[in-house]
Amino acid sequence: MTSPPNSAIGAEFIDFLQALLPGMIRDTLSGVFREVPDYQELPAELLGIELPQAAEANLRLFLNSVIEGRVPREDDVTELVEIAVHRAREGVPLDTVLSVYHHGAAAAWNSVAALADTPERRDQLLALVPYVLGYLGAVTPGVAGAYLRERQDLHWEQREAKRAVAQALVHGKPADLLAERFGIFLDGGFQVLVFRLAEPEGRPAVTGRPVLRLAHTEIEALSPRALSTMERSGGVVLVPSADAESPGKLEAFVARMAAGTGLRTVAGHAVAASPGQVATAAEEAGEIVRLADRLHRPTGVYRMADLALQYQLARPGPARAWLLSLLTPLAAHRHLLDTLRALIQHGYNRQEAADALVVHRNTLNYRLNRIATLTGYDPGRPDHAQLFAAALTASDIDSSE
Repeated sequence: MTSPPNSAIGAEFIDFLQALLPGMIRDTLSGVFREVPDYQELPAELLGIELPQAAEANLRLFLNSVIEGRVPREDDVTELVEIAVHRAREGVPLDTVLSVYHHGAAAAWNSVAALADTPERRDQLLALVPYVLGYLGAVTPGVAGAYLRERQDLHWEQREAKRAVAQALVHGKPADLLAERFGIFLDGGFQVLVFRLAEPEGRPAVTGRPVLRLAHTEIEALSPRALSTMERSGGVVLVPSADAESPGKLEAFVARMAAGTGLRTVAGHAVAASPGQVATAAEEAGEIVRLADRLHRPTGVYRMADLALQYQLARPGPARAWLLSLLTPLAAHRHLLDTLRALIQHGYNRQEAADALVVHRNTLNYRLNRIATLTGYDPGRPDHAQLFAAALTASDIDSSE
């Protein structure tokens, strides 16, 4: 046996290590299973074949690095990189994968140390320390890089698959075969959330923030099974109903998006009892969020119960046209429209409305009488006041289109 460049490690000690290799493999595996319980959950064929092979490959590569007096090169770790790719596909966390190398090295070291029964062998064992550190320093970055590249590819593929299925559902197209192809289960209903990122909410928007990355992260936190179609201005999220039962879960998602972007974030929500109802629910939620955005509602999740009147007033028809015409005589009198709006916003309390407008109450009363004269409807009458409130809402919706 040729001695390594480090004269403190002789050929005899290399032969000693190679003779101990079977026991080192067993001790390495035992140490890994003891210190990394997640590895005990891997399939039986991996535990019986692949992991022992991986332990042996690591130890032989280490011995070769000692013999040749150098750290492993990139082409030396090809087999270890492949193993890391397998772990990534199996969903084993990266910190677990990397910890295996350190626990395995410690177990192998202890296995040899227990049999280094002479001062000479102990000295040679200590001389291996730089090789152990060099080996770990060379191998773990390569393994981590391969793992991360594989996970990135997997995440992209999974995200694209979910996007394709979500688009099919939202547009009312058959999605069963597409979902089956990608291993996506469409079992049950969905909470349908359509959200928009609008103008800054009381503070500058977060410039340069990767909005899509933030959205994908928050959607994953909302539910790993959620399907979504995303753009920079918002998107559609389909959350399996079983995953959205916790109160406030959807509201928390919207609040986090607003906090992360600095943008007012509004969402429309509807329920689809089955995959076949997603398109109808998405259309309803989309109309609700458009209304919430047009009416400058604050960040939050809005449902039909919140905007039922506005939803109806947004529908074209003779009633909407008549309501808009009710305000036509006031179009040239901005102060009268402001007075009408202030009265409604303050619950028809004339004193509060006058204070908000910074006018005397008699001035407010004069303006209300003027409104009655121009339109033929008295805002002081409850039935007429409801018509004016509906007319202003229809006007707000109309002006934002």
